[in-house]
Amino acid sequence: MRIAVTLNGADNVGKTTNARWLAAAMPDVEFTGTIDRWDRRWAEVSRRDFSQWWFVDSTTDEHIDLVFSSHASRCAGGGLLVLEDRGWPMLVATCAATAAVKDGISTAEALARVEAKARRYAPAPRRELHLLLRHSDQPAAEAHHAVAREPVPTTERYAEYQRRLAEAIDLQVDGGQYQGIVVRGDRPLLDVQREIREALTRLDVPVVPLPPDQVQHLWVLAGMSESGKSTVGELLRTEHTATRLKIGYLMQLAADRLDTADPYSEWDEVTQAQMLTEEILRFAALNPGSPRISLESAHRFDATAHLRRIWGERCEILFLRLPDRLRTQRATEAMESLSARDAIKRSRGGDRIASIADTVIDNGRSLAALKRAVTEVVHRRSGARVPPHGDTGIPEALQPVLADCVARLTDSETTIIAATGSLAHQGWLPGWSDIDLLVVRDTLPLDWLQNRRVPRSGPAGEKIALSSFTTREMLTGAVPPRVLHAVRQIAHDGRGLLYRRTDLALNAFDAPTDDRASRGELPLVVMVLRRLAAKPEPDVRDVYKHVVLIMKIILRADGVDLDGSEEVRLAFTTSHPDAEVDLPAVVEVSGDRWRRDETLSHRVRGAAAKILAYHDTLGRTADAHTLPTEGPDLR
Repeated sequence: MRIAVTLNGADNVGKTTNARWLAAAMPDVEFTGTIDRWDRRWAEVSRRDFSQWWFVDSTTDEHIDLVFSSHASRCAGGGLLVLEDRGWPMLVATCAATAAVKDGISTAEALARVEAKARRYAPAPRRELHLLLRHSDQPAAEAHHAVAREPVPTTERYAEYQRRLAEAIDLQVDGGQYQGIVVRGDRPLLDVQREIREALTRLDVPVVPLPPDQVQHLWVLAGMSESGKSTVGELLRTEHTATRLKIGYLMQLAADRLDTADPYSEWDEVTQAQMLTEEILRFAALNPGSPRISLESAHRFDATAHLRRIWGERCEILFLRLPDRLRTQRATEAMESLSARDAIKRSRGGDRIASIADTVIDNGRSLAALKRAVTEVVHRRSGARVPPHGDTGIPEALQPVLADCVARLTDSETTIIAATGSLAHQGWLPGWSDIDLLVVRDTLPLDWLQNRRVPRSGPAGEKIALSSFTTREMLTGAVPPRVLHAVRQIAHDGRGLLYRRTDLALNAFDAPTDDRASRGELPLVVMVLRRLAAKPEPDVRDVYKHVVLIMKIILRADGVDLDGSEEVRLAFTTSHPDAEVDLPAVVEVSGDRWRRDETLSHRVRGAAAKILAYHDTLGRTADAHTLPTEGPDLR
């Protein structure tokens, strides 16, 4: 028996775009498209004012005859499995909404009239599976989105038509006329296409599923020849763990997979973006360690714009700009060759990609400036609203001095004031812990810091350590690893917050970024601990804190994210027994207990020796696989 799969929905919901992509995933299907391909009268009507004919000049009977005669021709011309853009129920809803506007009748009455008249054009029996794409499951929102997504201003008549169409579709849904429903909302095209294929699979329609989606972020690099795209791609790879991929390579893979000789001439740019997407998904699924991808180089405008529609916010377009004078200096080819390549890119709209880019990077400055710009791009996209103040559990004795600090540091430019370290995770101990404060401000002139007159010590002589950063530095991650970790905690649950400006969107750094930053600081922490522990009379308090810090960094690399000293000590002792680190509990050594008990001081110094030795063994694990630099030639 013949089978017809139809995609339906209000205007601007993505019926045609999704249908074309879906057709490529159904090897045995014949894509019969829209009804205007199946009757010459459509071309005739379109030569005139189509809207005038549609809503004013034609009668409802003429309208129904053109629509359903065309549909009957389409049904007769298809094969055993066809894919239609707008099926029977959608055509009924379209005619009914038009009749309701033209004839001034209710939507329900218009639906009943159109259905009765359309039966005269019923095609030969076949199995029909109607899939509905919706902007929203609420008719008012459905109509609003249909109008809002129009590229040009609309008339009140068109808006009324969309309201009636949304009502008609809703009545059809209640009547069970659609076998599958996918609500698009604000989701990117990739998510909608995946759900469409899954819905058809449940209906036993043969369709190739999309590869699993393991991609976290996609940077698309564009720009004219020799503008620095490769340099940015390499920076994303080496400094931000992205995997570099070339569009040409992926397109050739797609072409080989589908037995296509020339994908650029045989596929339009929308199809190119769709096939490119599927290859990106396949690559990421086969390489689980590559969730962040840098894609170069884009120089087709329509394909790049559609790639953004497919991926949504995960896709970020970067356009590199460099003056011709500097491009000529940096290039290894003559200006004539460079100009010829530029001309090809312009013919494809490559220069116009700057108009849709998320960021245009001026690459006319130093490499250091470029590195900073790339770092800002990487970090700013994960902004999250800072949650309300968490329960910081500030000891009562410290609350007056902290309130005084907040009052002195707060003005219109201050974005965050937070307690960090042991104060943030309720591990603060009197006589042992410092008072660590973080202040973030839009600007930080030195005279502003000097004039704040923040107290230097707490009520019992505790040292107040103030760390200050600009808002820009905080958003881009240009802060030490321990501060980055504190920012991640604040973005997650407001831990330690004492003040926040209401408009602040803070970078929610992920766990891998936190881990990489911590491990990057490990050599410095180890060096400082060696220096501290080697003193004849070491400061046991400082030694203890650095032992715990090394434990934290190693645990974080294991995927264990803890902050409290006691939690860290117990977790490390359990998960790394080979280290044999006998570190006393913090409550045993806090205050001046370690001064009164020489055994405790000795245990802390012994723990330092053990953790340093264990760190050395971790390094030798890698050294064991290194080829010798001297000896016989092993080539």
